[in-house]
Amino acid sequence: MVPHVYLDGIMLDFEDRGNGSTIGELIEAVENDLTGARRFVMELWVDGERLPEWRGSTVLKRPLAVYNDFKLKTASMEEIALEGLDLLQEYIRVTRENIPVCVSDLRIGGARADASFSAIFDGLVEIVKTMDALARGGEKYSMDLFKENPAIFYNAILRCLEGMRQAREGGDTVMLADLLEYELLPFVEEMEERLFHFNA
Repeated sequence: MVPHVYLDGIMLDFEDRGNGSTIGELIEAVENDLTGARRFVMELWVDGERLPEWRGSTVLKRPLAVYNDFKLKTASMEEIALEGLDLLQEYIRVTRENIPVCVSDLRIGGARADASFSAIFDGLVEIVKTMDALARGGEKYSMDLFKENPAIFYNAILRCLEGMRQAREGGDTVMLADLLEYELLPFVEEMEERLFHFNA
């Protein structure tokens, strides 16, 4: 039986000619056709079930033939970019707000210092990953997403992460608190000011 494939609610005339095609090959073929329209598959539904986190997973290697229907929902590059910018601003805001909390916990020896430090560290990693993905997408599709090229911030973020790691591993909570308060916080505030055309 040939599975039914729907793209944004419209049934496609689809035939699995190789009779061994995978979900990943289907997605790739659809996205290749959508490239000129600057649209991408954002949601994948298989036999009525939405599959979260499907990109880069083993789901893409599954054969099409064992399923009845696929529903693909798309979004424009502009929609994706706006969502990405909102997400990046949220990561930066939450990281900025977590810094004083962590500094306070470190200075008084609070039990929450570990959790707030991890949130900051993880937040910085997500900031770099999101900035990089947006910058690459913006460049590829000629979209001016940032006031300044985010690449200018990468080395500083990596230095901060390394300094935080060293202070943490050395057990020097005073140095870690100082690094967060006097170096990282002003840097995050400056980055927030210089990156965005508008602030949410």
